[in-house]
Amino acid sequence: MKNIYAQLAKLLNVAEITEDFRPNPDLQITEWNTADGYNIFVMIEDPRDLQWDYDVYYYPPSFNDIINRIEDLHNPDAVVYVSDLNEYLPEYEVEEYLEEKLQSKHEA
Repeated sequence: MKNIYAQLAKLLNVAEITEDFRPNPDLQITEWNTADGYNIFVMIEDPRDLQWDYDVYYYPPSFNDIINRIEDLHNPDAVVYVSDLNEYLPEYEVEEYLEEKLQSKHEA
């Protein structure tokens, strides 16, 4: 079976969706701990330019929010770092998404 995350990356027009952190990914989807002991979830392009209203979530972002944010990159060379693929992009949701997109291509 092909790597579903590679298929998802191709469909979303980015180079890679990975759990392997590399310096300066184009988008990070992860969890941060605040100074006062709370956990927040972030989807951020530049950690030095945090936009609270756009980048921070108090609960894990939904699958659709993540997909939309990746699509918004509009960059075929983009690398998306996801700290935990099973949490943020579970295989069953990725498979359903890929099947839905494949089916809609065949119907078009």
